[in-house]
Amino acid sequence: MKKQRKILWRKGIHLAFSEKWNTGFGGFKKFYFHQHLCILKAKLGRPGTWNRHLRHFQCRKKALQIQKTWIQDEPLFAKTKSSVAVQNLSTLSSKVKRKDISSSRTFLKLQAEKLLSSAKNSGHEYSGEKSLLKAASDLPENSVLSQANGHRPRTEPQASDLPMKLHGESPGFLDEVMKKYGSLVPLSEKDVLGRLKDVFNEDFSNRKPFINREITNYRARHQKCNFRVFYNKHMLDVDDLATLDGQNWLNDQVINMYGELIMDAVPDKVHFFNSFFHRQLVTKGYNGVKRWTKKVDLFKKSLLLIPIHLEVHWSLITVTLSNRIISFYDSQGIHFKFCVENIRKYLLTEAREKNRPEFLQGWQTAVTKCIPQQKNDSDCGVFVLQYCKCLALEQPFQFSQEDMPRVRKRIYKELCECRLMD
Repeated sequence: MKKQRKILWRKGIHLAFSEKWNTGFGGFKKFYFHQHLCILKAKLGRPGTWNRHLRHFQCRKKALQIQKTWIQDEPLFAKTKSSVAVQNLSTLSSKVKRKDISSSRTFLKLQAEKLLSSAKNSGHEYSGEKSLLKAASDLPENSVLSQANGHRPRTEPQASDLPMKLHGESPGFLDEVMKKYGSLVPLSEKDVLGRLKDVFNEDFSNRKPFINREITNYRARHQKCNFRVFYNKHMLDVDDLATLDGQNWLNDQVINMYGELIMDAVPDKVHFFNSFFHRQLVTKGYNGVKRWTKKVDLFKKSLLLIPIHLEVHWSLITVTLSNRIISFYDSQGIHFKFCVENIRKYLLTEAREKNRPEFLQGWQTAVTKCIPQQKNDSDCGVFVLQYCKCLALEQPFQFSQEDMPRVRKRIYKELCECRLMD
């Protein structure tokens, strides 16, 4: 191999070799020629005669306007058959760009003559000279890129094209996702297949293993980036957003910023309490949270949303001001009565402080049943956010545990784009 490289280098050919290409075509070696590309599927002769074979293509710098050369790494044979030479010529013809068909065919005839003379000088026996020239003259019109308007005919997408479409463009699809969301967490299989279908106009559902491998490789090269999301007084970094990935538990920062988005979507109707509100109320009493509603009149709202975080579990308390009902929502069917009682006492005290005597009596409590329930120990925070969104926007609870991976990705996008999505 060292001798071969040395021979190629002396001829001014830049050699780049990779044992396995990332698309899985491990049987190819990559050779960079000067300003052109030829695909040689021939089983070449002895290594010592490579020089003669390649001389023909090396001399065509101006004629062939192509960039790279691929040489298939196959067992070497002493003789090259005429049928293989015809195949070489057909491959060359598919790569040559010309504006008219007649000039392209003339050029291909010259290529065939040169190829035959080079083969004879190197000691190879070709018995199909006539058939080779005939192949050059009888090439179909659509085999040459000869359209005057410059449009390229439709070709079947190759697996090697997919990395370029996913992350090889400027910028690539995965690069766009990373720039917009800071990670590939919100990227769904549907998004990738949709992008590939837009590019190739073909369904790639049968190539999911390859696509997943490309995404995994890309994620490994971009472990972490300096990405932050700012909204009002909230700030989320990559670690906060990562709690929405897989089976992670949501943290207070994600809960609070998403609650802010819900509140701003219907500002005159809903007030969302910070997730630290109930904890502060329990530890420091009403005086500890008195200033939290200094600029807000709770009794002019229609709905109050109060997330409850009890160390390892998220629940939700809602207050409907119109009928004075305090409801408790829990995705595991648990009822924390003391939490509801704490909120009832707070509302009575707040009514006295704000001089709203009509809210000093008539309060009722309710435990909401027949709501979507979680089937694991990690999605309680996601259920709470989904409860909040549906109640605030007056939407039915049409979701279940099976929807949680999709809901997590949607919440991630909503946080990064600072708006609620349908």
